[in-house]
Amino acid sequence: MSFAQHFRLLVERRPGSVARDYEVRSYLAITIVATLAIAASLLASTSLDPESLVRTALFQTVSIMTTTGFSTTDYSLWQPFAQLLLLTLMFAGGCTGSTAGGLKVARIVILLKLVWREFRRFTEPLGVFRIRVEGSVIPDQAIHGLLTLVLLSLLLMLTASLLLTAMGMDLVTAISSVIASQFNVGPGLGEVGPASNYGDLPMTAKWVLIFCMLAGRLEFYSLLVILTPLFWRK
Repeated sequence: MSFAQHFRLLVERRPGSVARDYEVRSYLAITIVATLAIAASLLASTSLDPESLVRTALFQTVSIMTTTGFSTTDYSLWQPFAQLLLLTLMFAGGCTGSTAGGLKVARIVILLKLVWREFRRFTEPLGVFRIRVEGSVIPDQAIHGLLTLVLLSLLLMLTASLLLTAMGMDLVTAISSVIASQFNVGPGLGEVGPASNYGDLPMTAKWVLIFCMLAGRLEFYSLLVILTPLFWRK
């Protein structure tokens, strides 16, 4: 969660303010739903007791969303549904104002609100709809910046994945390693799963992933802008 929320909770002792924050509520909701979905998937494919399933699913969900990179099990052996769900959680990451990677939950919420607004525009062409977060209107300029950021992240992800597959890496390893590096998660799937590491990857692939890691940690613009001619013009 955001350090500002930690301050409100631990220093100011205002748990109500933290509980009312839309991003915190969304973050906890995603965590609970993902944990239950993964636990249900494990229940159908393993013989562990329900308590162990929930604990394992919760730990791995929290580890992925907080991008701390810990694991207590080799989730690359889980059902494809659970693996894909964990891969999806890497996109969301933690909350804004935290050290976690990912696109951040607040941005995901705004993107969903943007999709809902477009649905409303189709059904009510004469309506004027604003995207609001906790009563405040999000300016169109901020929304355009968010869309550009997401597009940059997807373009970088696609380009890096193509480069890695061109080096002979399998599709699952290439895509998951790019996502895990770009969003600073740590372990991915395939050859870079929690029971493996990035040590056996070709050196060129490591440089590609290093670039993805730096771009993701610096919010893409800060690193990618130096590759444009405009940056070097006097």
